[in-house]
Amino acid sequence: MTRIWPLLVALSKDWLRNREAVFFAFLFPVILLLIFSAVFGGGAAEFTLHVQNNDLGPDENPTNLSTAFIDALEGVEALEVQSIPAGRNITEWSRQRGSAGATRVVVIPHGFADKVRAGSREARQSVILDTMTRAGGQINQTNQARIRQGLNATPNGTNATGPAEIVFLSASDDQAAPAIRGILSSVVAQFNSNAIGVETPPTTVVSDDLGSRNVEGVDYYLPALIAAVVMINGLITLPALLAEFSGDGTLKRLIATPLRKRDWILANVLQQAVLALLITGVMVVVAHLVFDVTVIPGPLAIGLILLGAITFTGFGMTLGSLVEGSDAATSLGMAIALPMMFVSGVFWELDLMPEYLQTVATLTPIYHFHRGLRQLMVLDTTQGVGVPFAILGVGAVLALVVAVHVTQWQDL
Repeated sequence: MTRIWPLLVALSKDWLRNREAVFFAFLFPVILLLIFSAVFGGGAAEFTLHVQNNDLGPDENPTNLSTAFIDALEGVEALEVQSIPAGRNITEWSRQRGSAGATRVVVIPHGFADKVRAGSREARQSVILDTMTRAGGQINQTNQARIRQGLNATPNGTNATGPAEIVFLSASDDQAAPAIRGILSSVVAQFNSNAIGVETPPTTVVSDDLGSRNVEGVDYYLPALIAAVVMINGLITLPALLAEFSGDGTLKRLIATPLRKRDWILANVLQQAVLALLITGVMVVVAHLVFDVTVIPGPLAIGLILLGAITFTGFGMTLGSLVEGSDAATSLGMAIALPMMFVSGVFWELDLMPEYLQTVATLTPIYHFHRGLRQLMVLDTTQGVGVPFAILGVGAVLALVVAVHVTQWQDL
């Protein structure tokens, strides 16, 4: 330990002199936190939806039912409804509009109101007939005959047949289209219920958070960013620094001292562990001040962060020993870290990826690192965190053993 402490101080001073290393260690995570939190965690998204109402009456004014449907769309918080003149060619309008954002259009066709009325009448009749059937012997034959006669005598008022269809137009590469289509389906379902006289639906959906605390979307990204930054420091930044030490002769001078290889590796591990805690602290403070994030790492989360830092530091030292030159070390680290980060479901749920990639994700250490932090920090539970601790623990031991084996100390 008497050799490790002076070496740790020397490594820290050398690191502080490297402006690029300081930038990527502190400012880069803060920038990443601000961007991701502002874009993805800043509350519900608002989508622009253009509506063309072609259901006009004899006076060339929109029918009451088509207007009611548009009012229902405008009442959805996630939609910003904009109007397109009736009869306008949508293809021509889209070309003239150019590239001004994603284009999503709902077209209400002519005859919409007539079909809604016809469909509402048929639905009401079906409800009445079904009620009569279920009532069975409680309604005598004479009254049943009168009810059926009355239903048959009810004027239709229109020759419209089939359901009233609205048309949703979007680009094939519009990733938000499925979400908007889901919103439209909800609006249509509520509109249909109102059309047949069901003011209060028998079934509703209420939302709540899985965690025991009141957390926002930004809170969920903090554990992901902590895990990503710890991995980037271990697999990208550290190998470049080690390769630079090897290239400028620093390691050769260290070998000439009583310093042992074990001391060199432990000093780097300790430095990265302390750095991981400092970066985590900075990110937590910034997230709290800017976005009012409430999740704070507890003792178990801090322990998991330290374990993750040791694991990725060990693998980073291995990479730094395998290649010569900081550029080659950086490229090798990025080739490993970036695919692993984006495949592991750190920034999006695994359900969005193919099944074989989901299997691959579960084999990466950052997947378990992130899931463990999320359980501890966001969901406020220790359920299932034993697996991340075990996997990172084994990974840390394995990484350090490999680092000791591949690090050349006598032959430099």
